[in-house]
Amino acid sequence: MPRPRFERPSWRQLWQSSSLAQIRRAYWLQDAMAGLSVCVVLIPACVAYADLAGMPAQSGLYTALAGMLVYALLGSSRLVIVGPDAAIALLVTAAIAPLAQGNPAEYVRLAAELALLVGLLMLIAAKARLGAMADLLSKPVLLGFMNGAACILIASQLGKLTGLSLTEDAFFPRVAQWVQLLPTAQDTTVIVGLISMALLLLLRLVVPGVPGAIVLFALAIPTAYFLRLGEHGVALLGRLPQGLPALVLPFTSLQEIAQLLPAAAGIALLAMPEGILLARAFARKHHDDINPNRELLALGLANMAAACAQGFALGASQSRTAINDAAGGRSVLSGLVAAGCLLLFLLLLSDSLRYLPVCSLSALLIVAGLNLIDVASWREMYRLDRTAALFSLITTAGVLIVGVLPGIIVGILLSLAYLIQFMARPFDAVLCSVSGRKGFHDVTEAELTGESRYLQGLLVYRFYAPLLFANGGFFVERISALVAADGDTRWVLIDAQAITFLDVTAAEQLLTLNRLLEEAEIDLKFARCNRPLREALDRYGVTAAIGADSFYSHVHDALADYRSLYPDVTHEPVSPWDGVERRRS
Repeated sequence: MPRPRFERPSWRQLWQSSSLAQIRRAYWLQDAMAGLSVCVVLIPACVAYADLAGMPAQSGLYTALAGMLVYALLGSSRLVIVGPDAAIALLVTAAIAPLAQGNPAEYVRLAAELALLVGLLMLIAAKARLGAMADLLSKPVLLGFMNGAACILIASQLGKLTGLSLTEDAFFPRVAQWVQLLPTAQDTTVIVGLISMALLLLLRLVVPGVPGAIVLFALAIPTAYFLRLGEHGVALLGRLPQGLPALVLPFTSLQEIAQLLPAAAGIALLAMPEGILLARAFARKHHDDINPNRELLALGLANMAAACAQGFALGASQSRTAINDAAGGRSVLSGLVAAGCLLLFLLLLSDSLRYLPVCSLSALLIVAGLNLIDVASWREMYRLDRTAALFSLITTAGVLIVGVLPGIIVGILLSLAYLIQFMARPFDAVLCSVSGRKGFHDVTEAELTGESRYLQGLLVYRFYAPLLFANGGFFVERISALVAADGDTRWVLIDAQAITFLDVTAAEQLLTLNRLLEEAEIDLKFARCNRPLREALDRYGVTAAIGADSFYSHVHDALADYRSLYPDVTHEPVSPWDGVERRRS
């Protein structure tokens, strides 16, 4: 039989599947206004996040420009806006500062190399179709990481807000040093910084729809100019270079790759889930579809473009995407318009920020950090799942104690530990009949709805997880304990409906269980095995060991066989769980 032939998609098919093809003339005006709104908001944000990343102010604008252009051409979402991000900026600082050793030019070069590596890792993930990595960081861990990162963001700006030079980098030593030096703070800088914070908080409280950063910049810049704040000890942003950056491919040596790769992996593992989940949320809102792997491709190439434009690593921006949506953006044209407006700003208006007080910029970042701290979500999580809330707190503590980059690794390990813990000790159930109801039911549910009854000598057991190396021993222990507590078991019937996978270690455990039951003259039976499980049982020799006639399509078929073999059996009200600790959801 000839192998099927797969044809490459035509240019027309590629165009029709692209986001650019979704641009409609009827929405040009709406997209243009949305793009202008996004640009107005992103300029102060990009300048602030560049400072947070330890980069020159213009680097944040270069990063946003290159990223938005590439993402608009390749992304599957029509609304997502990419650019500098607070958490990613903190990761950049944590990774580059120790390597640059105070050399600004080296810092910029290393930051670009880091963005290049982040982009390459995202491209590899896209090629390997790892879009499912959006679920790698669990909500408790992500919440804990963001809360910790927000605290570090605030601490990183305390010195600039008060005109103090802080030398400590770690969170707790830095806060302690700031408290110690606070009496020597520069008075004018403190006043301007606190007024800036008060203005931002007041605007958020009174008119939350108005971009506070724009109002702050519009008031702070002329105030600093007319009152000559620079002559009174207030640090100003200074001149920004006019025009576009030279496109340079960052030089990367094997030694630098080895040094930057852990940080690049951490940034990628944070940016990929956030980007996919953000695109998915807005797609769901507008009844669209997104392609997770295409999102990884677009984010990866956007990071590589930012690297070539002397920028730093970027991600999808929730705030700017929300503004794009609220302003009526309908297609990627809004992102292109935002990039075009930013291009004009870089060419014609970049010098307009020279009188911006640095303490006002710090106030903007501190307020952003305060907004990132989500106590309400943690309280709700604590109400629903105290273990998850504890994991979230541990992640926050890890970020504050060991730093942002190791903290995200701690968070990922906690996510995996949470998953392994659940898989190793999953929920299970003894099934019984319930008076007045058809079928067999979990005994815990039965106790709530009616009198439960058990056939004498028959143990019907359900396991709510795949059978793996991590839980095979637990599976055998649970059944052994139930058999020992019952004392009169003739059949152990496994309702395997929820067992979707079997590995070789668990198969060996099943064979061991079968031998133990045979020695006790107890038969092991299976009901409702799905096809993948049956194939695994055949492959590992379990079917041959217990006999093909020990498998049933339904639990009722097994019950009929049991009754025909033991016609004298009676119903009993005693549960096989008596004497065995239950696991409850």
